[in-house]
Amino acid sequence: MKSASVEELRAEARHLMEAAKNLSDPALKKEMAARALALSERAEAIERSIEDPTIIRANIERYRGMLRSGTHDEAQRRIVEEMLSDAEALLDNLRNRTQ
Repeated sequence: MKSASVEELRAEARHLMEAAKNLSDPALKKEMAARALALSERAEAIERSIEDPTIIRANIERYRGMLRSGTHDEAQRRIVEEMLSDAEALLDNLRNRTQ
């Protein structure tokens, strides 16, 4: 899975929020808003940990633990998987820069 950049995640979140404004279905509006929030949280997590391998490793372990616990619904599980993928890609990129 390709890791998205902070800017791409934020742009997608803004797009979802704008699209949600034009919806009349409350359930779909809520789903899109929740997805936009999740994307924003991913962007923040990436931005906070982008240069600190200790934080990245801690996040990787936390995300793996969340997935092992199996207590999330399908949408939440998918978000955690995406955040795990982002963190692993960040750590790989950081390792490659220091070699």
